[in-house]
Amino acid sequence: MVMHLNDIVLISSVTLLISVLLSKSSNKFGLPILILFMGIGMVAGSESLGGISYENYELTHSLSLIAICLVIFSGGIMTKAEDIKPIIKQGVSLSVIGVLCTTAFTGAFCYLFLDLPVFGSLLIGAILSSTDAAAVFTAFRDKNAQVSKKIKSLLEFESGSNDPMTYLLVVVFLGYYQTGTQPYNDLIYTLLVNPFVGTIGGFLTFKIFQLTNDKIKLDFQGLYPALTTGFLFLTYSLTSKFDGNGFLAVYIFAVKLGNAKVVHKNALINFFDGISWLSQIGLFIMLGILVKPERLLEIAPAAIIVALFLIFVGRPTSVLISLARTDYNLKSKLFVAWGGLKGATPIVFASLVATEVGTGSHLIFDIVFFTVLTSALMQGSTLRIVAKKCNLLYEAIIDPEFPIDQEVIDNTKNGIRELHITEDFFAVEKRIVDLNLPSGTLILFIKRKGSFIIPHGPTQIEINDKVLIVTPEKSQIDNAVDLFVKGDLTQFEESLEILKAA
Repeated sequence: MVMHLNDIVLISSVTLLISVLLSKSSNKFGLPILILFMGIGMVAGSESLGGISYENYELTHSLSLIAICLVIFSGGIMTKAEDIKPIIKQGVSLSVIGVLCTTAFTGAFCYLFLDLPVFGSLLIGAILSSTDAAAVFTAFRDKNAQVSKKIKSLLEFESGSNDPMTYLLVVVFLGYYQTGTQPYNDLIYTLLVNPFVGTIGGFLTFKIFQLTNDKIKLDFQGLYPALTTGFLFLTYSLTSKFDGNGFLAVYIFAVKLGNAKVVHKNALINFFDGISWLSQIGLFIMLGILVKPERLLEIAPAAIIVALFLIFVGRPTSVLISLARTDYNLKSKLFVAWGGLKGATPIVFASLVATEVGTGSHLIFDIVFFTVLTSALMQGSTLRIVAKKCNLLYEAIIDPEFPIDQEVIDNTKNGIRELHITEDFFAVEKRIVDLNLPSGTLILFIKRKGSFIIPHGPTQIEINDKVLIVTPEKSQIDNAVDLFVKGDLTQFEESLEILKAA
């Protein structure tokens, strides 16, 4: 039966609305939200209630690349450089050594247990070696509780940067799997050129973007996200055109953008956060429709054993090797192993194999899909429990940024400063009226325990408040900040003089 365009739009919109509305209850039941989206896709598939017939691996792979680029970009743009610097060596170790070890261990297990050809086994190991940026970034957006920043940053950096090595291994083993041989020179060329060009591509396109974005004066603010999106996909496509790793280039571009002074940056962050969620919903629903539940049931016994080996042996052993010479304790390493969630990325790599090999790759695709499903359900739904057992969980205060665009701060004559009140501040437990602020100085907002307060003279300052201070001139802002930190030193010195005179 041929579906009309209106029917497709109707089904798509209803599916999207159901996904968004059900996401509200996903945390309540401990169900990873992206698995919820995938489950909706499976229900909508040809062998279930929806009856949507879809088995186009090539189109899936192409659309998935677009979605993953957007997800990686959104995660990168919200990554702070100061969070990456302390863990970059460990993150690179996980992204390179960890991927190689996971590939070797899982590939060897598949070869011995599934009786597959050696390169078919290593291909499965390579596909499953990558943690998924969409799953990891989403898992650590829990508004009620968080793990320590050091662990969170490490897992997010790994998930955003291990795709290049995984992609290399998948391409190499796919070549061997198809032909039985791979030119040695081509392999060396790929291993050296791919990450190098990807790194250069990310830095170079960001510099061009920064010059363009700062110099051009667009008539409408809504065009800035469109400009950035154009540069995002230009980064991926141009880098890939020159045999570089497009994912790595996009991630570097995003991290650079997120840590630079860029016009309308807050608007860009909000835009890409929204488009990233839309991409993830569409991607996981599409992958759910693509899978055939009947085939999954056939390979379920073998796939479950592969998944359990990966979760309890392959991944933990790789993490322990990668972080052997670090200051992470055993509990932290075990949580890093448990927090390496699988998601869309392995399935996308499996769809690449399906596109190249055809129906002969169904076994590989189905094993990967089932393993990802098992990993996400087991690990994703128990992250908070494991973090608590490892003494890494703390209750998080909802901490949105003040809604002030960087462009406003740069272009106004006023001094604007966000100040985090700590216990050593003079202003703690003082009323605003007692601070003797300079004439014209305003406290626009106080952010306290996730809520915004519009203060008045009698409002008392508390520890952990975030205060937004505005002065008539930029030159006055430091003096106003000093009053919060040190108090009115001039008044204090005058009092000392009076006491001395007495």
